[in-house]
Amino acid sequence: MSFSLEYLSKCLLSGIKYIYVTLELSVVTISIGLVLGLLIAILRVFKVPVVHKILGVFVSVYAGIPVMVSMLIYNLIYLLFCKPVPNGAFIVACFTLTLGHTVTYSESIRGAFLSVPKGQYEASYACGLSIPKALQRIIIPQVIPIALPSLTNNIIGSVKNTSIVLVLGIVDILNGSIIPCAETYSFVEGYVAAAIIYWILSATVEFLLHRFNHLFMKGERI
Repeated sequence: MSFSLEYLSKCLLSGIKYIYVTLELSVVTISIGLVLGLLIAILRVFKVPVVHKILGVFVSVYAGIPVMVSMLIYNLIYLLFCKPVPNGAFIVACFTLTLGHTVTYSESIRGAFLSVPKGQYEASYACGLSIPKALQRIIIPQVIPIALPSLTNNIIGSVKNTSIVLVLGIVDILNGSIIPCAETYSFVEGYVAAAIIYWILSATVEFLLHRFNHLFMKGERI
């Protein structure tokens, strides 16, 4: 089996055409996951009656289920019980990835909340601030720099994990890169092409997040 650079370039061009699919999956699921993760973290940190216990069990159980398995289960449920809709597979993928991101991000954010000294909370309440105001003005500004390094790694992993939508037949970077492989049944070049594209994309995301972290820590505006 020979490795062809010409064939590799063909696979690269094919994969690049579908970067927008991976970016769309990443932006949608990461954005929603961050919002839901923050909400879950707050509810658990402040131990909202009943709710925090339910969320604790959910996070514990769901964190132990591989995302691939969850995606296959949700896809079967969709095919068996739901009326097919346009982009149904994409919706299933977004739903699965969002839940997975939510669980991961919520733990990182909760850890950051727990790192803030209790005295900060007590001082906020002593100043007459309500919980929402204390969170907005005092707590969350301290939580962000603590959570950012962990969230950076999680977000980069989230971008790479979008490749599992291959099992639903969604044409993203990975699926797009191996399309030319159907001509020769030599998939090495296709997988190498996908790896190169994912590496460049992940490196770009990592640079932007580290830049944001740097500017935030300096108190500058982007």
